[in-house]
Amino acid sequence: MPRVTRLFSYLPGLPMPEAPRTPAQQLNLARTLARLNLALRGFDHPAGALALPWDIQRADGVRGLLQHIADPVRRALAKRSLDRFERDAKPALAGLRTQPIHNDFNIYNVLVDPGDTDRIAGILDFGDMVRAPLIDDLAVAAAYQLDPAGDALAGIVPFVAAYHAVLPLTREEVDVLFTLITARLVMVVAISGWRAARHPDNAAYLLRNNPLSWARLQACDRIGNDAASRAFRRACGMNESHEHA
Repeated sequence: MPRVTRLFSYLPGLPMPEAPRTPAQQLNLARTLARLNLALRGFDHPAGALALPWDIQRADGVRGLLQHIADPVRRALAKRSLDRFERDAKPALAGLRTQPIHNDFNIYNVLVDPGDTDRIAGILDFGDMVRAPLIDDLAVAAAYQLDPAGDALAGIVPFVAAYHAVLPLTREEVDVLFTLITARLVMVVAISGWRAARHPDNAAYLLRNNPLSWARLQACDRIGNDAASRAFRRACGMNESHEHA
């Protein structure tokens, strides 16, 4: 009788969620993503063009899922974020650099060195890879670095600057970054909420990250795109003379 065998290989390292979080580790994480993006520049595959639900280019595709958000205040918050994405970011994406990206660079997909947990030792889960604007990868990663309990912007500005120091961003990319971050957060709450509505027996697992994602989205709403974009530009050394060049 035929049998199916699945073979796994394992990278050495400690899952990042099990390690202490430090500013040095966060900066190394941003630099690692930038180096990964540089390495992926020359890679191509026909599957990169497939439509994936987690592709930020298609963030407005989750608008129909907002009906599963019972709280009207939260639903309005998500709608505002999608409106900004459609108005400010989506038209600009076609003119930005595109390449294969990891597309799910969160702390659960990263390993650190057990002997030096500030050092990134491995990257996992390339299953959501897609050919997309390069800036989308930074937006995904930055969305998971937001600290809604403190100064959310202060937590991601150094992250963006560290990435930029390895792989320089353009002003156009920087100016849509914050809108893409909020779009990713909307995707998280919308897709997980829809899945939980379809599978109520598994809702606790599917919604496990929703409270933090909502808190991050609310923090972003308080900051506003203009303030965030100015902070990103300053951190990347894009002063007034660069902005008006």
